[in-house]
Amino acid sequence: MINIDGVILAAGRSSRMGSVNKVQSLLAGRTLLDHAKANLAPQVDALLVNGDKSLCGDEAIADRLEGFKGPLAGLYSTLLSDKLSSAEYLMMAPCDGPFMPNNLVAVLYAEISATDADIACARYQGFAQPTFSLWHKRVTPVVDQALLVKKNGGFKPLLEGLNSVYLDWPEQGINPFFNINTQDDLAEAERLLCL
Repeated sequence: MINIDGVILAAGRSSRMGSVNKVQSLLAGRTLLDHAKANLAPQVDALLVNGDKSLCGDEAIADRLEGFKGPLAGLYSTLLSDKLSSAEYLMMAPCDGPFMPNNLVAVLYAEISATDADIACARYQGFAQPTFSLWHKRVTPVVDQALLVKKNGGFKPLLEGLNSVYLDWPEQGINPFFNINTQDDLAEAERLLCL
């Protein structure tokens, strides 16, 4: 892929996973972070991880804001990182979405570049999937204002306020945007991998 950096959001608190951090949870013998890297790396020019260095490695980008501010803080911290390339776009994906389509970035890129939108967001069964989205880096000042001025850590106001396009992903036997939040979700993902 040309002109796109990627970031895996892995700075969440994993409060519903019990004693194991989601990043290090095992699915089919590999960590969720390893699954996310394997899914996203072939689709982007450069791959970064937003998370705790003790869990994600020394190259991880830590959140720049004090306290937990949600995934928008991960996007913000990555947009301000000197580890980004000169690519115009940043693809974001969560560490807990192991079934991400292998052509998602290309399809979102076609949509965002054709419309010159600020954000291209996947939508599945009528629901937006903001953690699976492609952002033009020109939105950095708007993200900054949302977090630091308006104190809003959510994606919804940005998706509504910026020029956003939505891509309705075709339904499949396994939800490609399945999100692992609990041990039951992890067990369900194991079951789905065996289908």
